[in-house]
Amino acid sequence: MRFTMFRVFCTLLLALELRGQSITRHTNDKCEVLDKSFVEFPICNLKSLGRGIIAENVYIKILKLPVQKISVNFAVYKKLSGYHPFLFNVTVDLCHYMKHPNPINIVHYFHIALKPFSNFNHSCPYNVNNNYHDIVVKDFALTDQMFARIPLPIENYMFSIEMATLNTYFDVNVDNQN
Repeated sequence: MRFTMFRVFCTLLLALELRGQSITRHTNDKCEVLDKSFVEFPICNLKSLGRGIIAENVYIKILKLPVQKISVNFAVYKKLSGYHPFLFNVTVDLCHYMKHPNPINIVHYFHIALKPFSNFNHSCPYNVNNNYHDIVVKDFALTDQMFARIPLPIENYMFSIEMATLNTYFDVNVDNQN
């Protein structure tokens, strides 16, 4: 049952086709470095691409090379009185996933959604000290279609990635509440 909920939620992230007025959008971005000797965030912001379309830009500079193992925690939180866990909270070995992509893994859905906007496209080790091995997400905008296949409640959500902490806040169905 839990896996089915993960798969349904992530399937909706795959549809990147914009139709009509955007009613789903980013609202905030917060990047925090847990280990300042390992990574830094030179860029962590939101940018307006047009009327109601807000894109996320993140640049993660890796300071300690080579990187052989990256353990990352993915979680979604729903805003109630503060942000509370909602839907999933998983930790994965990202290097293993990149070597052996598995379409039933929750990370696969996020990777597919971010792939057109990111340079994170090869497996470990990250071992050359140049910008090619830094991770860049450029102009990633949420679309209505990402959330069209599931009756996700009209609400505020936070998506959290913890390697260094990256919290992305977004609203679902803000402008067109039926």
